[in-house]
Amino acid sequence: MPNPETRQFIERMGLAVERLGLTRTFGRLFGLLLLADGPLSLDEMADRLQISKASVSTNARSCEDLGLARRVGLRGDRRDYYELAPRAFENVMRRWVGAIHSMAGLAAEGLEAVGEKSAPARDRLTVMLDFYLFMGEQIEELLERWREVKG
Repeated sequence: MPNPETRQFIERMGLAVERLGLTRTFGRLFGLLLLADGPLSLDEMADRLQISKASVSTNARSCEDLGLARRVGLRGDRRDYYELAPRAFENVMRRWVGAIHSMAGLAAEGLEAVGEKSAPARDRLTVMLDFYLFMGEQIEELLERWREVKG
């Protein structure tokens, strides 16, 4: 069972992630994986977080889908275990860059749709396109610099 300090960290991570639009349980599970010394089974995570195994399973799969966690097996054990994914933070940022590029694509699509008809809509969509193209490029450059610095 986590000590009071790690329990507090896990709870604060849950609250922080909840503010980003994900579930508090997702954040708590992420916090637990950050602190874990090795892979954890669904049962171990459920026990440590004092939540249902079903909730852990759902949120562990979400962590895996986002690239924060990976599922691993242990020799001689048929259960699934989870650990923090290698390059977890880069994985999340790459997904965000993909979402940013999708938004830029939608802005371009919107510009085509309105044509020359609506100056106010064109202005808003142009700002949207410029913003998302700029942010996508900047984040990609930052990720590249990160890889250069951290290998």
